[in-house]
Amino acid sequence: MAVKSTVPATVPADSAPVPLVLDLGGERAEGGATFYDRPGRKAKVLRRARFGAPIAFDALRQGLTDYYEKRITPNRRPQRLAPIESSAPLPRPSEHGERAIIFGLHWLEMGGAERWAIETIALAREAGFLPIVLTDRESAHPWIVRPELDGALVLPVNLPISDEEETQLLLALLTKFEVHGIHVHHNGWLYHRLAWFKAMDPRIRTADSLHVVEWRTGGFVELAVKLSNAIDMHHVISPQLRDYMVLQRDVPKEKVSLAPLYGLNEVHAVPKVEKEPGRPFTISFVGRLSQQKRPYLFLRYAAQLKRSADREVRFILHGSGALEEETSRLVAKYGLTDHLELRQPPHPVDDTLADSDLLVISSDNEGLTLTTFEATAQDVAVLSTDVGSQASLVSAKALVPRQPLAFIREAVERTKAIMASEELREEIVEEQRQKIAALKELPEARKWTTELYEGWKA
Repeated sequence: MAVKSTVPATVPADSAPVPLVLDLGGERAEGGATFYDRPGRKAKVLRRARFGAPIAFDALRQGLTDYYEKRITPNRRPQRLAPIESSAPLPRPSEHGERAIIFGLHWLEMGGAERWAIETIALAREAGFLPIVLTDRESAHPWIVRPELDGALVLPVNLPISDEEETQLLLALLTKFEVHGIHVHHNGWLYHRLAWFKAMDPRIRTADSLHVVEWRTGGFVELAVKLSNAIDMHHVISPQLRDYMVLQRDVPKEKVSLAPLYGLNEVHAVPKVEKEPGRPFTISFVGRLSQQKRPYLFLRYAAQLKRSADREVRFILHGSGALEEETSRLVAKYGLTDHLELRQPPHPVDDTLADSDLLVISSDNEGLTLTTFEATAQDVAVLSTDVGSQASLVSAKALVPRQPLAFIREAVERTKAIMASEELREEIVEEQRQKIAALKELPEARKWTTELYEGWKA
C-alpha cells in the first residue's frame, strides 16, 4: 500500500511516493505445502501416520473437523482488514496500456475451481480484456495449453520471491497495463495483495469466487472474510456458502452474490443408451487424486464392495494428482488390479461417465460438484458424502456420512441396493434432475460474470 511518512524528508519534496508491498499476515489458506510435506520432525511423524494408515488417520482428521465445525468455527471472528486509505492513484496508462483483468489461480491443473477460472478467463477475452493469469502453486501446469489461454499473459509465481522482485512485478502490471479488475480464484498470494492494488488505484474493481468452506483451517473463505474490505464482490457457488458468509461471518449481503456453476460448458443430456445385458455394474471416481477427494477411501470402499457384492462389479478411477503413487499402491494392496481401471487426463471424463452406472464422490469437503451435473446428463446415479451443498444436487437416498468408517459401511450397503434395483437407480437420477432444475432458478455464474466484466469496462 502507499503510505505517508511523518519522518522528516531526506529527498526533494517533489519526489513521487514510494510504493511499498506489505504482507498483511494471517494464517495461510490453502496454498502452503501439504501438512505432511513440510520440513521438520512433526511433519515426518504426520507423514508416516498419514501414509501408513490412511483410513485411521482420516478418521482422526474428520473428528477434528467435527470439533471445529461445532465448537470453533461458530465462535471464529477474524479481525477484518481496515477500510482502504489511498494516496492519489497512479495515472492510468490508457493511451498505451492494454485493458486487462488480473486472475489469480492455484495452478493450471484439473479441478472444479480451475475449470471455473478458465471459463472466466474466456469471458474476459470476449469482453475485450487481456487476461493476466497469476498462479501461486508449484505445478507442471498441464492446462496451460488450453485454447482459453491463447493470447493471455500467464505468469506462474514460484514462491517465495524477494520483496524487490514482488514490487517490480506488481508495479509493472500497473504501469504497463490498464488494469480494470482483479478476479481471485483460490490464490492466497494475490488475496494478500488486493489492498495494495486498491491503495495504488481505487478504480480497480475486485472480486473473488468461493467454492467451499474449510472447517479446520478456514481456507480461502476465511481469508476472503478477513480481506473483505479490499473486495468489492464475493461470488459464491452454493446456498450453503452464501448463508455462511452472510449469517455466520457478517459479510454484508449486498457484497455476496450466489451464482451456481450449472451452465459451465453447457452440459446437455445425452440420449439414454441401453446397457449390454450381463455387463458388470460399473462404478467410477472422477477427480483430482488429492487429500480432499480421498481416492484411498474410494479404493477401500471398492475393495469391500467387491468382496460382498453378489454380482460382478467393475471400477474406474479417473484422475491425476499428488496421491497418484499411493493410489497405484493401494490398488494392488486391496486386490483391485483386475477389477479397476486407472484413467488420467486427457482421457475424456464424458467417456468415463458413459461407461458408468454410478459415480461415487468420497470427498471430505465440496461445494457443488460439477461432475454431478455431468453425471446426471449421462443418466448416471451419484452417491456422495453429505458435505457442502451436495444435498442441493444429490438424492437423499444417495447421501452418506463424511466420516470414513461410516462412509464405507453405508456406501457399500446403498450401492448394493442400487445394484439390485435398476428402478431405484433411475429414481435417484430423476431426483438429481429435479434438484438441478430447481437450482437453475438461481442466477447462472457465466451470465453473472459477463455482466460483472461489462461493468468493469468503464
